[in-house]
Amino acid sequence: METGHGDSDLATGIKVGKNSKEELVLVTNNNQSNLTDIRTTYNMFGIGAVDGDAHRQGAFRAYREGWFSPEAAIIGGAKFIGERYIHNAYNQDTLYKMRWNPANPGYPQYATDIGWAVKQVDQIKKMYSLLDNPLLHFNIIRYK
Repeated sequence: METGHGDSDLATGIKVGKNSKEELVLVTNNNQSNLTDIRTTYNMFGIGAVDGDAHRQGAFRAYREGWFSPEAAIIGGAKFIGERYIHNAYNQDTLYKMRWNPANPGYPQYATDIGWAVKQVDQIKKMYSLLDNPLLHFNIIRYK
């Protein structure tokens, strides 16, 4: 979802380089000859792709992380999610908890879209339908 099911610029690759001040910039036809260390970046999970500046910030995050192939972006993104959410102090091991953390509402929050978790369900259901005998475990949040 974060990368338009693999069709967004972050998923297909964005070129980033460094200017004379060593600052990261997006590569264009107009500035390409003035940049160094140009690399194509990939960010399959949209990590760092903040609202209002997703394209640029997502590509810069990928550059800093060294995500210069789709494989590196998938492995690095999964590692980020594992460390930041699943294996954190809040054990945010479900989509619901990544969006609405019962232990500390709103922090840390993976997505800003209020409907993010619900929108993921169709894709997950499609993946489960490919399995012969999936074993499902349910985690039901209880509020006091």
